[in-house]
Amino acid sequence: MQAFDTNSKNIFALEVPVEITENYSCILKAYWGSALKSPLQLFCDAQKKALELGAEFISLYFNSNEPSTELKPSYISKYKNLLQDVLKVCKMPLMVKLSSHSAWDIELAQALFSVVDRDIIISPIQAANYKEIIEIATKSNFNHKFVMRTPIDINLTKELNILSIDEGVSENQILIDPDMGCIGYGIDYGYSIIERICLARISGDKMLDMPIIVYAGEESYRAKETKSSDFPSSWGDLESRAKMWEISTASSLIAAGANIVVCWHPEVIKVLKSSFCEAVCH
Repeated sequence: MQAFDTNSKNIFALEVPVEITENYSCILKAYWGSALKSPLQLFCDAQKKALELGAEFISLYFNSNEPSTELKPSYISKYKNLLQDVLKVCKMPLMVKLSSHSAWDIELAQALFSVVDRDIIISPIQAANYKEIIEIATKSNFNHKFVMRTPIDINLTKELNILSIDEGVSENQILIDPDMGCIGYGIDYGYSIIERICLARISGDKMLDMPIIVYAGEESYRAKETKSSDFPSSWGDLESRAKMWEISTASSLIAAGANIVVCWHPEVIKVLKSSFCEAVCH
């Protein structure tokens, strides 16, 4: 697993889900095509594209809601087998992204981390489950990194970092997720918090001196502007608009001080890594 620090160039990741829901972007459905029939095939195609683009790591998103009690065993078995298959073909640093449902994530962590055979990035860890997930993850001898997510509040960010360190996580294992929004949906709050974290870091606050990770893809494809064609023609066609929404979101957060950007559309990474974006964002 590569080292992340607050002084390195921006780092980009490509993320794909394990469940293709009806709300999954039609633009992304068209892009990935037949690969969507198999989570493993989707991962393989995404990894090939990520390597071509020079992305630094890849993220597998276990994006399920908590199933009913009787269905949990089948979900856990399916996801555990999938992760084992992914690890066999994975050639890049890997992030295992949990569902963001705190209780369900504890159960997922118990199953998934039992088959992990290398250092990974674990995301997201929240105040409601940090003790349990850290305990599960640290039973192995691997040096995992932990994405600490708090809801757009610098004090809560610092508190969760301190609590995690108290549980045995070292400072260099922590990535900060300020849980931001996208363009038009609260990005100004996320931008402000990222700036404040960076200012605190410069002022010498060691409990906020960790790389900041943002999920520009996930947030952007929640916006109706990236999913609906029901807009005036002046807004452009849906495909161009969706990609620009993600590019604009990511670029804004890079300008605020984000270090790591997780994207959903491969072409967005191509743009973000271009010399144009380097000039604009730095």
